[in-house]
Amino acid sequence: MERNRKQPVGLAALINQAPLVLTLIAAGLVFLMIMAFKGCSKKPDEAPDFVPGAATEEATKPDAPTDSADLIPTESGELTPTDAPETEAPETEAPTEAPTEPAVKTYTTVDDSYFDDVLFIGDSRTDGLCLYSPMGNARHYSSQSMTIYKIMETTDAAYGYNGLRALLKGEKFGKIYLMLGINEVGYATDSFASKYKEVVDEIRAAQPDALIYLQSILYVTQKHEQNYPVFATAGIKEKNEKIKALANGTDIFYLEVNDCLNDGTDHLPSEYTGDGAHLKAKYYSLWHNYLLEHAIVDAAHPWPKQTETPESTE
Repeated sequence: MERNRKQPVGLAALINQAPLVLTLIAAGLVFLMIMAFKGCSKKPDEAPDFVPGAATEEATKPDAPTDSADLIPTESGELTPTDAPETEAPETEAPTEAPTEPAVKTYTTVDDSYFDDVLFIGDSRTDGLCLYSPMGNARHYSSQSMTIYKIMETTDAAYGYNGLRALLKGEKFGKIYLMLGINEVGYATDSFASKYKEVVDEIRAAQPDALIYLQSILYVTQKHEQNYPVFATAGIKEKNEKIKALANGTDIFYLEVNDCLNDGTDHLPSEYTGDGAHLKAKYYSLWHNYLLEHAIVDAAHPWPKQTETPESTE
């Protein structure tokens, strides 16, 4: 019997699968052709295709220094290039100029002509000043026992005025001097200060261009204080501080007249007075001179006043 020859099993299987292999090969060729065509058509400046893992790897690499600058350690231990550019400060708006404060006015020494447009307002002490040491053509509205509480209401027929309000509204003054308070020492300081401010405000409203001088309440003698404790220096000083607080240094000024009428213990010298509270006639000149040495002169209140020169005629 003739033995049948058998083909190798591996070869037979390969031949049987030839169509599948050819198909895979053809697909691979087509894929390679597509990729080749895509690579040829890509523009040079286009970024390469994303490769998984590449971005992460690049991101973890430390940045290389851009130059060869030396590195110096900072306080925190980090290294910093010695020639690293300074960080530019953020731009800020140019600072606005602060408003110009008015110049501080200083006192000037004048003569009696400075008082030609002055009005003195006060009590019997002001009466004595204007009577025994008159100043230029100054006017005054004052009387015995006058107080801050009734100064705007009282009509003083002795001087021919129909009340202080009428005088202030009817005439114009360049400067106004006010001294009241010795007859109010028994009043509460807050009440006194409130009324005093009210009077100053009314004077300012009636005379908007005038300089206003607020004069301190004068002390009394030590003996007078002992006999009448209501006139104690401590109480007078307390009220004077309230008066001083109303001055603004611009058009309202405080004058500490006690500086020229003081025995060194903040009392009126006993030789200056006959009753312990009012000056003797010859000592009013001390007060007068103090006012001459504490005058404000400015553009709105010149001194001496300029007199117009008559135009020359041919």
